[in-house]
Amino acid sequence: MFAAKEAFWTPPDEQRVRLEIAFRAACGVRSPEPLTTPAGAYVADGWRLYEWVDGTVPGDESLGWLAEQAATMHKVAWTEGPLEPQDFYCRVHVDWPALAEREPAVAPAVPRLVELTELVNAAPVDNLIWCHRDLAPSNVLIGADGPCLVDWDNVGPMSATQELSFLLINHLTDEHAVRRIVAAYRSAGGPGLITEPEGFAAGLAIMLNYLHVQVNDSLDPELAAEHREFARSQIVQQIRSVPAPGVLERAAAQAARL
Repeated sequence: MFAAKEAFWTPPDEQRVRLEIAFRAACGVRSPEPLTTPAGAYVADGWRLYEWVDGTVPGDESLGWLAEQAATMHKVAWTEGPLEPQDFYCRVHVDWPALAEREPAVAPAVPRLVELTELVNAAPVDNLIWCHRDLAPSNVLIGADGPCLVDWDNVGPMSATQELSFLLINHLTDEHAVRRIVAAYRSAGGPGLITEPEGFAAGLAIMLNYLHVQVNDSLDPELAAEHREFARSQIVQQIRSVPAPGVLERAAAQAARL
């Protein structure tokens, strides 16, 4: 039995997929084995195949395990693939007032979105290594042999601190979750370090760029109705997740103590 995955947006590139698989192998993190076609290719008409893994998707109880896997990958410090930074993960190029004219739901958050965009764009982008770039409980499967990490499609360059910030970004107001994530990461030898609000820049960049994408998708008449509806639901959720003033400072201080 196998799992088949179709790319709906950007078709996977065979060479890029082979780099992903090499990175995954170097890290040694348990995950479903990629399968090839009879001709030895990992991509066929936009589809990919993996060994089947029976399991359930956990909740936030998997955050400690994810932090340990992040540390494992970061210690490998894999640099054999392209290391050019990608703006989606480190820069925000959005005119928020103009976007609010198109989508009024964004309007109340515009001052804070502008402030956070300035923080993101002022943060340095350096010390890049290959990272998973999508570490979330939704990408974990708990099976009979324990947890495994799925969805390696987004692997690419980030710094260890940037990926740690992504893992933390949706839990900044939960002191217990921040402690659990950072403590597990530190115990596993993770090199990333957050000591100030700017340390969360990558997590914020992803959050803000994702919001921008969802607004555009919700207004795109070429998309199917269910895709536009999903995008609208994500707009509300993302705006609610935007950290209020003071949240970044408190979370950074807490992370720095561990």
